[in-house]
Amino acid sequence: ASTGGRPRARKARDAAIPPLVDAFAVALGRFDDALFDRAERAGPSQMAFLDAMRELRRRREDIIVRFRAHLQRAWKSLQEGQPLSMETAFAQGADDTLTLVTDQELESRLAVRNLASVIQRDCKPVLQRLDRRLGWIAGNLVLDNDHNPVGPEHIGVAIHEAFATCELSLEVRLVLIKLCERDLVPGISRLYEALDQRLV
Repeated sequence: ASTGGRPRARKARDAAIPPLVDAFAVALGRFDDALFDRAERAGPSQMAFLDAMRELRRRREDIIVRFRAHLQRAWKSLQEGQPLSMETAFAQGADDTLTLVTDQELESRLAVRNLASVIQRDCKPVLQRLDRRLGWIAGNLVLDNDHNPVGPEHIGVAIHEAFATCELSLEVRLVLIKLCERDLVPGISRLYEALDQRLV
């Protein structure tokens, strides 16, 4: 972006990322009760859910930091004129190095892709407007949802990254992504609409 565009891009970032992080933090706060309910009827998996409750309490701040860090990384790439796609973000990993992909990793990626498709379905009109506006702010780039730093795909990657270093069974990890879909996704449409109005 041009020098004149940088303050605009910073203002847009400050309008976009903190509300998403706050919404994620609120959703995360609801997971304790949801995991306890699951544990009560999980049979042999009960300990995995109880362990997950402890892990999320212990790692809460780190989980939120990792969620925020991915969105900031995606936004930085937009400002540099080389917006990240979901695939590039996954291929590089959070530390920009190529990573080996386990079956658990693949399952988690598939789950957040599904979550992204739900956001895309629910928010299509406002996302089209945001793609145009953010692309203009970043220096007349043509953006699509896959490269929009606060679009569905990057929210999916941010969720994946948030839990990536937690010690969780695959079953629990997939439940957490479904809980994000239940508790986070419904409010994202409102956040997008508010951001769109700010950008206008």
